[in-house]
Amino acid sequence: MDAQALLDEANACHDADPARGADLLLRIDPQALDTGQRPLYGYLLNHVLGEKLGDWAQANHHLTALLALPDPSPAVLRHAAVAASLAGDPSAAERTEALAASAAVSLRQADELVTLAGVALLAASLPAAAAGQRALAALAVLDSPHWQQASSLDIPAAAQCNNLGSALVERPLADLADARLCQAMTLAAVCSQQLWQRIGTWVHDERALYLRALVASALGHATEALAHAEAGLALIDAHDSADEQTVDRAFLSLEAAFALQRLGRRDEAAKHHACADRLAAGFGDSGLQTWFADRAARNQLLSR
Repeated sequence: MDAQALLDEANACHDADPARGADLLLRIDPQALDTGQRPLYGYLLNHVLGEKLGDWAQANHHLTALLALPDPSPAVLRHAAVAASLAGDPSAAERTEALAASAAVSLRQADELVTLAGVALLAASLPAAAAGQRALAALAVLDSPHWQQASSLDIPAAAQCNNLGSALVERPLADLADARLCQAMTLAAVCSQQLWQRIGTWVHDERALYLRALVASALGHATEALAHAEAGLALIDAHDSADEQTVDRAFLSLEAAFALQRLGRRDEAAKHHACADRLAAGFGDSGLQTWFADRAARNQLLSR
């Protein structure tokens, strides 16, 4: 396979089979990738080698090679700075400075984004108390004045908040007893929505509402979960005339059904669940269907 085919295959299989994804990534010659594909390659190096397999030294090694190519983009600089930071490489500071210059933001803001991205990558593996504490610290800076103004870092910051909230909300159920972790996942979802509302599309807003519904469900707040799920479905109803967001509709309907079930509104819950099941049956993607089944199973655990 050529470099692009290796990247495509790694991107397709890494969640189900991280070891195979890593093997494919390690076979890629970054010089053979189109410039526009390099950010995805950098992201997968961190996500697969670092986050999933815990090999930050290896992730940093390959990102160093990627960074050596001419004119690295802000995204590549960000991934490289995160890998260096988590690998304990002193070059992290230099890379963060390069990110700040490339993105036309202050060094402080670039450093805060690198820290946030690092915490998002570690959130699933740290002990619950440490994950909550580090997440809260990384998110607290988003209340600073420089984050209240639009910048070129809004999109990556919104994505990292989403990633962080998603990682925390899927922690083992026993971890939800940690108050700081619960506070952190709530704040991550709120910050993600606020940033996407400023910089994103209605689809970003709808997906931020989905995360907010997941967080509310995890905390046992059924009324709030239902409100977020219904708001997301309303956005799809208003904007998706081409019926392109059937996957999102299925997952939002599943969360609405779960919230309604908890509220004792069984007939409405059954209607939403039937809609979700019908849409999921038509996914035509085994990975999505597994994700849907896992989400339904998670809700059953939360209801006990």
